[in-house]
Order: sequence, then structure tokens, then C-alpha cells
Amino acid sequence: MSIQSQDFFSIEKKKVAILSRVAWYCLYLHAALVFFFAYIEAYWLSGLNILSVVCWAVGLNLLSNGKVAGGLQLICLEVLVHSVAVSLTFGIKLGFHYYLWAIACTLLVEQTIPIFRSIAFAVTMMLTFAMLVTFEFPNISHFPYPNLLPYIHFSNVLISGLPMIFALASLREMSIQSREELTLMASKDALTGLHNRRFAQKHLSCPNWFESYGKDAVFVVMADIDHFKRINDRFGHERGDDVLRIVSGILIDCFEQPNLAIRWGGEEFLLIVHENDKHTIQRFLDLITALLQQHKVSREQLKVTLSFGVAKWQKGMNFETAVSRADQALYESKRLGRDRVTYFD
Repeated sequence: MSIQSQDFFSIEKKKVAILSRVAWYCLYLHAALVFFFAYIEAYWLSGLNILSVVCWAVGLNLLSNGKVAGGLQLICLEVLVHSVAVSLTFGIKLGFHYYLWAIACTLLVEQTIPIFRSIAFAVTMMLTFAMLVTFEFPNISHFPYPNLLPYIHFSNVLISGLPMIFALASLREMSIQSREELTLMASKDALTGLHNRRFAQKHLSCPNWFESYGKDAVFVVMADIDHFKRINDRFGHERGDDVLRIVSGILIDCFEQPNLAIRWGGEEFLLIVHENDKHTIQRFLDLITALLQQHKVSREQLKVTLSFGVAKWQKGMNFETAVSRADQALYESKRLGRDRVTYFD
């Protein structure tokens, strides 16, 4: 499964979780209304609420089984029928018509439902709401406790609005989180988990980069896996990927902030080391080499080595110049036989 597919299913799972919480809220609400309508002797509405509870339970089951479109359409139909039935029975002073407004655009969040059907259902909800508040329909029954009407009306405004606020707030947070995850993905290499070249060029080319770390100079190191093409050709790209992951894992273990390890491309890595003398850099690179020597790749017992090119990046020097110098030093390491460190002088 691709990373994009994994992200899509993750977002869908979060969306279904939000809708399910709202559905459970509404199921408990309808269960309470069964007793409310029975108490005021509106028995046919009490029976209707029993059917409503069943509808919400079926809708929840559909949501949990991945049939989101079917679940949402059933739930929206229940709200339409229920709101109209109560409004025509006792009038709109109870405030049950507000549920039409709250649920109107729900189908628009599910992309598997055709957009025209979703819009048509939303428009139907709004037109029904408009007719209920505009035209005077004769009440089927009179509400037996008229002194409670303002309180029930007020409660229905809150009860219908709260799940809508919760759902929109949750979807907003999910959207923010998804954007943050996409930003992180755009800056990371999928195979190795290291920052990628795009991140490095954007981050390290900032004019005030040195000021942000309080540094006058750092070391730029270009590292290259020796004979990597030979590994791919002889043992296959899967084994080559194993090598890349092993090297990257060592770099991740060795590098702590503010040091930075970047997959520059292919088998090349760019290292930013916040040190100021060659001896410290040499010990650091020797540690990476020693850790790499401890790894034997799979059954082939491959011995993997690295060549390094090191250049000093000083304040006032642009990033591209420092990388070019480190690259020249790396070329010299390879010319001299690989598995060594060369410093740009």
C-alpha cells in the first residue's frame, strides 16, 4: 500500500470516528425522547422515536463496517422524517425543526455519495425548514405543557447545535493535523526517514541561518555509499534499500539537534555538523564508520563502507558553495580508493 493510500485511509478512519461519536450522541438523545413523548402522552411520536433509535443503531453499524454513504443517508432521512413529524404535531415552538438545519450538509462530507445527490438532499432540508417556519401548518395536537415551550425550544437549539459544533471543530483539527503531516512528509525521505534535499535547500539557504544558531562556522559533509550500484546490480534493489536503511539508521542514532542528516539523493547523504575543528569531525566520522562495520547486510554478509568529503561552511558563504566544496572533497576520496575522509583545503 502506498503512503498516499495509507494517509487516505487514516483520514477516512478519523472522519468515521467523528461521525460515529455524533451518531451515538443522537442515538441516546432519541432514546430519551421515547420517554419524553410517552410522558406527554404523544404515544405515536414515542413509537416513532423507537424506530428512530433503530435507524441510528443501523446507521452506526453501517459506519463501523465502512458503509459510510449508506449510514449517513439513513441517518439524514431519519432526521428529516422525525423533525417534520414533531413540527407538524406540535408546531415549531418546540424547536425540533432546527435539527434540519444542523444535519443539512452532512452528506457533503462523504465523497462516495454523488455530489448532486448530496446537494439535492441539503437543499431539500433547507426548503423543508423554510416551509415550516414560513407557512402556518395546523397542529395535529396541542402541547400539554405550554409553559415549558420556551425551555424546550432553547434546549433543542443547544442540543441540535452542539454536535454540529463538535463535528466541525473535530474536522478542523483533523484538517490541521493532516496539513502538518503532509508538510512533514514533504520534508522527509519515505525510505530512510531522513530529511530530504528539498528540505535542506529550503532550510539551509535562509540568509539568517547562522544567526539562528549563534554560529560562525559549521562543517558540511558529503557521504556516499561505496560501490552502491554494484550492490544493486548483484543483489537487487531490495538489498540496496536495506543498505540505505541501515546507513540512515546509524546517522539518525548519531545525529542529535542541531546536527542534521539529509538524504541528498540516491546513495548520497549530506551531513551538517555543528563543530569547529577537524579532530572532532574526524572522531565523529570514525564513530559512524565503526558502527557501520558492525552491520552485515542479510545473508550475503555485505560489507558496506562510506566515503566522505568535508568542507567548512563559514558565515557569509552561501550554502551551494559549501556543498560544492564538500562534493569536490568526496570526489577526491573516491579517486583515492574510497572508504576514507578527505577535507577541502
